[in-house]
Amino acid sequence: MEIQELITFQTIAATRNFSKAAQLLGYTQSAVSMQMRHLEAELGSKLFDYRRRQVQITVAGTQLLPLVERTLANVASIRQLGAQSSTATLRVAAPESLTISLVAAALHQVQQATPQLQITLQNATCRHNEEVLLRGDVDVAFMLWPSRPSARLTDHDLGEQEMVLVTAQPMTWQQLLADSQATLMTNEPECSYRNQFETSAWQQHQRQFRTLSLPSIAAIKASVISDLGFSYLPRAMVERELAEGQLTVVPTDIVNHIHAHVLTSPKTTNPAVTALLTQVEAATSQAKES
Repeated sequence: MEIQELITFQTIAATRNFSKAAQLLGYTQSAVSMQMRHLEAELGSKLFDYRRRQVQITVAGTQLLPLVERTLANVASIRQLGAQSSTATLRVAAPESLTISLVAAALHQVQQATPQLQITLQNATCRHNEEVLLRGDVDVAFMLWPSRPSARLTDHDLGEQEMVLVTAQPMTWQQLLADSQATLMTNEPECSYRNQFETSAWQQHQRQFRTLSLPSIAAIKASVISDLGFSYLPRAMVERELAEGQLTVVPTDIVNHIHAHVLTSPKTTNPAVTALLTQVEAATSQAKES
């Protein structure tokens, strides 16, 4: 029993005409008749009769019709599922800072090369990004982290990321350490570079700053520019503000261990992942040369 025979049967039942069914399906009338003879032989029942020069569906045909309709509906659903699963997708998780400085532009290049690619991008903490990759919820995870991530993942280390302490007014690190009112404008407690700053300030100077957590890097920069406090950020996030004189860098004795990492599953076969890695590595190399 062939799917096409069921389609032909359904079409004849709808049109009550072998010639019209053949025309709709793009077959010769003899091919349609042959399909029905084969189906009737397999089922052991006659499906159509000629009465008064008209095609009439038999009792067996009437009983078969709803079964055929359900079968063909299921076949259509299966084919649709196959089409959906073959659609190219790329699911990415990245921290806000890397999304701004690197990931968004790289994804744009990948999208330009493969317009049919469906991209999803989520911003969260670095630890969360690693966790969703381990669960298989994303294809690629970006992190700013001082150490090598999980050994269960393939780590593409993009190198050290320069971090800077910035203020609105020129001052020294010693002046900032001595200022009891100084406030660190920062993001979530799980942030790797926030942890690096706070740990270093405490271990080296026994200094714990007041903090004000803000939802975005844009909000942090605006607050520092307004002289509400200072911040410790990836230099790439403040290049424009430094060039325009809105912010100034305060040299510190903090030893930087923050690297950018791109994490993938060792089992991935997604070509879009390879394309994204190529764009990211090219952009990183270009930035180092400039």
